[in-house]
Amino acid sequence: MQAVFNLKQEKMKNSILKSNLLFALLMSFSFGMNAQGTKTDSTRTDSIVKESSDDWKISIGKTRIIIQKDNESDTLDLDEAKEKKEKKKKQRNNHFAGIEFGVNGLLNPNQSVDLQKDAQFLELNYRKSLEISFNLWEKYMPIWEEKLGLVTGAGFKFNNYDLVQDVVIVNQMDSTFGTIDPTRSINKNRFKTTAIHVPLMLETNLGKDADHSFHLAAGGTVTYMLNTRTKQKYKQDGDRYKKKDKSDFNVNDFQFAATARVGYGDFTLYATYNLTPLFENNKGPEVYPFTVGLSFLHF
Repeated sequence: MQAVFNLKQEKMKNSILKSNLLFALLMSFSFGMNAQGTKTDSTRTDSIVKESSDDWKISIGKTRIIIQKDNESDTLDLDEAKEKKEKKKKQRNNHFAGIEFGVNGLLNPNQSVDLQKDAQFLELNYRKSLEISFNLWEKYMPIWEEKLGLVTGAGFKFNNYDLVQDVVIVNQMDSTFGTIDPTRSINKNRFKTTAIHVPLMLETNLGKDADHSFHLAAGGTVTYMLNTRTKQKYKQDGDRYKKKDKSDFNVNDFQFAATARVGYGDFTLYATYNLTPLFENNKGPEVYPFTVGLSFLHF
């Protein structure tokens, strides 16, 4: 019995000894950590340094973290974004802003090129009856992105009507008509107008990009006449003359026309037909100008 009691006491002593030893080790470790932490804190320097234009280095004590920038990925992403942006911008080209060349004509009230009797002095040489337009501004207002929208703009147009007959166009007693001067042998005889025109058209673009897109536009234009004049080169009594006559010739100041444009890529055909007669009512023959031409060199 005594032996058993002594054995239990021995085990308790060993247990207490182990506990004390473990406590001592823990305290020593704690003090060591504290001392190390104090020493480290007194000597450690945390910093963030840019290694190069692309890399960053972060130092925390003896720990160093380097962050590298993936140049190729970033460049590729930027390039792709730029390419996508440019591609989006190029879903349509301007089809009004630019330079246009066309052929002018005149129609009678029955929509025929055979002019009525009082308008026969305006019979035209179509090869030399030309229009040139400088359309300086265009605005596209999308309805459905670049596929469908409204187009407006502004430009100047110059129209020449080359007359076949040797007539002199006069404005007399509030009336415009043509007379024949038998003393003149006319080499060049032109009726000319200069105007500002503003369109409003509904436009559609169908295609994968601007250079491979079918485009169609239809609408109207408003034209304001800036001036009208005639220009003649002729012989009289053996002498050569050049004569310009600037007058309003009773031309309508404001004219309205229907217009249509169709093309592919940068190639555009256009046509306009006046809904307003060229001359004011009862002050000149009833004729309606029209033009068919080609638009190119888009701005």
